[in-house]
Amino acid sequence: MYPYRTSNNHHSREQKSDNSFRNGAPSARTKPKKDHASSYYVYGKSAAIEFVCDETKKQRINTITMHAASSKSDEERGYDWDNKTIVQLPRSELLSVTAILLGLTDRGEFNQTGLHASKSFTVEFQNEKVFFMVMERGKPIRAVGLSPEDTYQVVGLFLKQLKQNSPWFTINEIIDLIEMTVVRMKAARDERVSAQKQLDDDTDAELPDYAEDEELAEEAFEPNFNF
Repeated sequence: MYPYRTSNNHHSREQKSDNSFRNGAPSARTKPKKDHASSYYVYGKSAAIEFVCDETKKQRINTITMHAASSKSDEERGYDWDNKTIVQLPRSELLSVTAILLGLTDRGEFNQTGLHASKSFTVEFQNEKVFFMVMERGKPIRAVGLSPEDTYQVVGLFLKQLKQNSPWFTINEIIDLIEMTVVRMKAARDERVSAQKQLDDDTDAELPDYAEDEELAEEAFEPNFNF
């Protein structure tokens, strides 16, 4: 009988602790566990970036938010997360960055808009690593290189969010669609823009230099008083 009561009392204390945690008042021994399946840290010598599964406020779209921090001074260890730069990817950037992480395209530059116009970031696929650089006006550049293992983890988070946005597709179908639409169409657009720029440059080169002609004309009609 007594062992049974002791067991019940012990169970009751654990249940009470769990209930208090659910009610927003964790006990001193209970600590909230970080969901490692929803974020991943990449550490560099001068900076670190945390990739976090997130959701946009207006459209409730699953996306990725980057938290970028500079390393602290030599006297201190760790990273200055109190002064981090936060960049949330909209739907279009989520697709484009996934394409770069998978090596389907080489590079992308992304500028934030509206209230976050002071922030931007670049991503570059460099075969042996993927290079991320986060910028914010008035703060140092935060740059890290993702190893193959880092890239695997970060790609997993991006695909997880894309899968939740389109649960009717498989992961392979999502990757194929990114390659057939985002990558292929952007490549065609970039090729058109490049061709138009080359055409404009060639046209400018063929135009006569009217300023030089005017100078020659002025010299021809300038009166000569030395006669």
